[in-house]
Amino acid sequence: MSVPSGTNQIAQWATTARLGYEPMPDESWFRRWEPYDTVAPPSRYLNSCTWYARPDPGHIVLVEPWYAAEDVEPLDRTVVAFAVHPALRYRAAIRAGEHFLTRVVFLESAPPPAVTLGDAAWDLHTATHAPTPEEGGRAFHRRLRKLLAGWGFQGHMELRPGGLVVYYAGLKPIPEGYDRLLRITRDVVAKAIAYEG
Repeated sequence: MSVPSGTNQIAQWATTARLGYEPMPDESWFRRWEPYDTVAPPSRYLNSCTWYARPDPGHIVLVEPWYAAEDVEPLDRTVVAFAVHPALRYRAAIRAGEHFLTRVVFLESAPPPAVTLGDAAWDLHTATHAPTPEEGGRAFHRRLRKLLAGWGFQGHMELRPGGLVVYYAGLKPIPEGYDRLLRITRDVVAKAIAYEG
């Protein structure tokens, strides 16, 4: 597969930001995150950029999921973040809005059950999936929900022990989209691990 348009700009941004960069990253690392609870798996992952949280543990990988056959331009393009942090403890997934990468077929695994968290505004605008409402409430605790609501979050987010996946709707695989998603994901991780009582 040839590299997609914008690759040179992303490589330059990654170098300037002092991030690890791979135009054709190792697919196996990303495939270990699958199946996702609410997101369809792409055919490829391209242009990965890795940020390490020093001296804190953890890292964030930004990547373009390719939703088309090789050498075919997809209908839409985006960037997704994967964060690894040992303090992430709970499993839950959310979706706010309808998006082209939303998983609609569940052949290999069904998502966790849909749950409500007892937060009227959140439950009205966000579909939450978790093994139990309690687990969903621990993963997406009040402080994290407040952060996401303040942004008017639209997209998908999946938390699991040791990691999370973020798709923030509207961000494109260009330097500005990568940069914004990196800042968003750092904020999400910091808030997600600040568990309440």
